[in-house]
Amino acid sequence: MQADQMSASELLDAAVEMLARRLPSSWAVEKQPSASDPDASDLVITSQNTGSQTLVFVEVKADASPRDVEALIGGPWRRWRRQMGNRPILLVAPYVGPRVRDLLTEEDISYVDLTGNVRISLDYPGVFIKTEGARRDPRSTKPRSAVRGAKAGAVVRALVDAQPPYTGVGLAQAAKVNEGYLSRILDTLVDEGLIDRERAGVTRVDWPAMLRRRATTLDLFRPVGTYRYVARQGTSALVDRLRRRPGSGRRQPTVTGSFAAARIAPIASPALLVVYAMDPRSLADELEMLPADAGADTVLIRPDNDVAFARAVRDGGMAWAAPSQVAIDCLAGSGRMPSEGEALIGWMRENESEWRYPSIEALIENTPNEEG
Repeated sequence: MQADQMSASELLDAAVEMLARRLPSSWAVEKQPSASDPDASDLVITSQNTGSQTLVFVEVKADASPRDVEALIGGPWRRWRRQMGNRPILLVAPYVGPRVRDLLTEEDISYVDLTGNVRISLDYPGVFIKTEGARRDPRSTKPRSAVRGAKAGAVVRALVDAQPPYTGVGLAQAAKVNEGYLSRILDTLVDEGLIDRERAGVTRVDWPAMLRRRATTLDLFRPVGTYRYVARQGTSALVDRLRRRPGSGRRQPTVTGSFAAARIAPIASPALLVVYAMDPRSLADELEMLPADAGADTVLIRPDNDVAFARAVRDGGMAWAAPSQVAIDCLAGSGRMPSEGEALIGWMRENESEWRYPSIEALIENTPNEEG
């Protein structure tokens, strides 16, 4: 039977079976019918070795959308936790998407879906299990990703870089996309709970989640257009040479990644220098860099669109990518870069007026200054 044809009881039975396979063999998972509704069931999870057990409140959803889950978190689940002393909650659904998983994790709510996305976190008896299943809803007929590609990147950057509200016309102008394409993107972002959209336009943007969502579609160090080097005198000396390098205009070499994040929200000395450049090989020759297949300390990237340069900041004689672009790049990077991206997002939350335009009109007015 297909997941979308299963009843709530059948979904819960499948979840119980999945949980039982992942818990230690000495543990047991049993359904406990609700006194008010015999057809609804919670779960009792027991560790037979210790004799400890816990009651888990279960919510079964045929479709777990971000908007539905946000409503549950702010409403019945919050009330239930107040009444029952913060007992664990488990969401069961045919599929739990990435955004919903993030929302649940933030609230320490467990989940199980039939594709194998599982997160169980219990304090008593103590257990933590997390497994990954499908990255995309197997029932979905929608395109694979609505935030993949250059045009989608421009829309995301505009949504993040300007405070709402704004109309579709203004947003399309800022992102330089047509309104038909923009409308399709916005529909998907609404479905994912990343924005609120009314007839007049966009009224709310969850910009931290938007940055994280965009990063999941990117490979910063993709094979095509990425060049790895070793700086002869180290990356700090190379940054100094970039500062002294003559040039102006929007497409000048622009620093992103760890060095750009550390400039704003340092958590450790940056190790890898990442620079956007329209002609990486020529820049590498000019700066006398050594090609390196391994052990590189500098990566030059030729972007496949102008979004990477949008709203870059000139400081100390060189260009630094905008905070929103740096956050995306760090989150899409490797090693400690995602942690640097999260630290940057933390700074952005506390200093929103320092990097975010107060309106889409202000962002558009600034755009001509980037030409050159």
